[in-house]
Formats: sequence, structure tokens, C-alpha cells
Amino acid sequence: MVAKQRVGYFEDLNDPEAQCSRCRLCELICAFHHHQVGNPRRGRLKVVALGKGVDIPVACLNCGDAPCMNICPTGALYRKEADGMVLVRDDVCIGCAMCVSVCPAGAITLDPVEGMASKCDLCEGEPRCVAYCPAKVLRLTDADLVARKRMRTYARLLVNAQEDRTSK
Repeated sequence: MVAKQRVGYFEDLNDPEAQCSRCRLCELICAFHHHQVGNPRRGRLKVVALGKGVDIPVACLNCGDAPCMNICPTGALYRKEADGMVLVRDDVCIGCAMCVSVCPAGAITLDPVEGMASKCDLCEGEPRCVAYCPAKVLRLTDADLVARKRMRTYARLLVNAQEDRTSK
């Protein structure tokens, strides 16, 4: 089963107000919700710089084939049957980072304090990053819609990057 919902990034490339402003409030609020600290490095959602002024918040895709689950030597990553979410059993994770290396979205990190796998868990169904995003570009939405939207976004970014290279 694939997760039914994901945190998705929805931007309008023609409207600067409807794009990630790089404020990183999503990372900060996530870290505070999960660890009660104001350290964005402990957030489970990450803002990734893709290039000149282009930053995209990245959260777990809860992949159907979930390479992170398949490679985990201890079975610390598992799929919750009720909703298809891939979650981490903190008491089983050994911090080997194999899941980090195979995550296609780059959405799993090792917590800098605990040294264990850390990934978005949708804040038990009410993602704080969505609630607090000032640009309103993060949404809790249908998983398939997020995947299609992300593919279009990356395709546009690649085309723009290619055009930039050829125009020089």
C-alpha cells in the first residue's frame, strides 16, 4: 500500500509570492514540534537549494517500493498499514544511514543529536509545516497529485537550467 497523503510543494513559477521564500520556518516548526528545540537541522522536512534562488521543501514520498525499508538491516523502517506511511522505529534504528543513501527524494536524514533516521511523519495527520508556511506553498494532499506535480516542477527546473546554459 502506498500512503494516501503527503506534504506537497505547490508553487506558481510566475508569481514570486507563491514560491518558497527560503524562510525555513517549515524546518524550524517541525523541529520544535518533534524535539521542542529551535534548531531547523532537527526538522524532518528539509529545504533543498536547487540552484539560483530556487529552493524546494522536501518531505518523504512514502514510495510504493520504499527502498529505505528494503535496505534497512534492522527493519527499523516500516509501513503503517492503516494509511501506508513509512515510519521509523527509533528503538530499532542503529543509525547506519543506509536508508539515507537510497532515498530517491533525499527526504531521510540522520538526526544530528540522536544519530538515528529521521523523516516526515505528517505530524500524526496535521503537518505543522503546512499550517505555518507563510507562502502557503506546502499542502497536505493526495499522494499521486504530489508526485505528478513534483515531476512537472523538476522538469521545468531542468528546462530552465538547460536554457540558462545554452544562452551563455
